[in-house]
Amino acid sequence: MNTADRSIALLDTALRRRFAFRELMPDVTELRKAMGARKLDVENLDGVNLSKLLTTINERIEYLFDREHQIGHAYFTGCRDRADLDEVMRHKVIPLLAEYFYEDWSKVAAVLGDGPGTAKAHFLEAKKLSPPAGFADDELGGEKLRWSVKAEFDFSEFSA
Repeated sequence: MNTADRSIALLDTALRRRFAFRELMPDVTELRKAMGARKLDVENLDGVNLSKLLTTINERIEYLFDREHQIGHAYFTGCRDRADLDEVMRHKVIPLLAEYFYEDWSKVAAVLGDGPGTAKAHFLEAKKLSPPAGFADDELGGEKLRWSVKAEFDFSEFSA
């Protein structure tokens, strides 16, 4: 253990002695309260059920990773319409998922419901890459995909 690790450990101990730590997991009830205060329906925001979206994404994250990396309800409390929701998904949720899964886009796709076995891409698109000249398909360990974020999202899986 080096000096920096020891000083952080001492700081951590000092903080734990002085403060109480409460776990705050994502809570659809809190999302309903925040949206309701602004006269917005969390079950139907321009045709999207935000409760279902948040719950489904978090169940998939917990299954693939762990419960500590779920998406918090606060990400969606500022959404007033579909454009706000698109902005949150594109610039906050998807990049956070990419960070969680260390740029393993197949897992990000699985969380978003866009895995290889799905009928329709909702948030991400995968394009099969052809092997470069001189390489056989099986030399590189199977199919290679180029993942990209769709220009327009399809929230049909989470429709109100």
